[in-house]
Amino acid sequence: MKAILLLLTLSFSVFALSINDSLLKVHATLVPKIYLMDYKFKDKIHNNTISIAILYQQKEYRSAKKLKKLIESKYKDGLNSYKVEAKLVNYSNTNLAEANVYYLFPAKKSNIKKAIRRASIDNSLTFAYQKEDLQYGVMISVDISKRIKPLLNLEAISMNNITLRPVLIKISTIYIMDLDSRLKNLDIRGFYLFLPMYLAQVTIV
Repeated sequence: MKAILLLLTLSFSVFALSINDSLLKVHATLVPKIYLMDYKFKDKIHNNTISIAILYQQKEYRSAKKLKKLIESKYKDGLNSYKVEAKLVNYSNTNLAEANVYYLFPAKKSNIKKAIRRASIDNSLTFAYQKEDLQYGVMISVDISKRIKPLLNLEAISMNNITLRPVLIKISTIYIMDLDSRLKNLDIRGFYLFLPMYLAQVTIV
């Protein structure tokens, strides 16, 4: 456990490579380890294997393939006593995916939402390549400054009845959705339910 926490808070030189390559290497290391922070992960895995679905649009196929290779190389001998398996899934086949972790490359909002709904069926974690997608309900991304830190959307995690170990929450940055993003994600019925709360926070001059 101590070794996992050390790697989760490890500092990276993100400027040594192109940002794309840097992020993929960081994500390849973190995604399987973060899954072990789910209290109930043992009840969800099959055949002693942590399964990761990498969802992509066609234009990101090469990057998705590279991430898969990085994960398989990093965890060729497994993680603790578990095997790690990564598979590529085009967003057009989201409904056919089945995994413990859904890794989402950038896509239009409808594809992100579809992947989130699919992940909820499996009670799985969702991890976004870009942190901006947390506004749509993705659970986890990465906050990059001088130190790499997990970025947690605790609201989304709670809504999916997932409980993460407190030690992960302690070392992470907590994502808080701003009001504008909340309004963009509400349907018309939700808008009218949320409107009084929104107006209560607006200062009238």
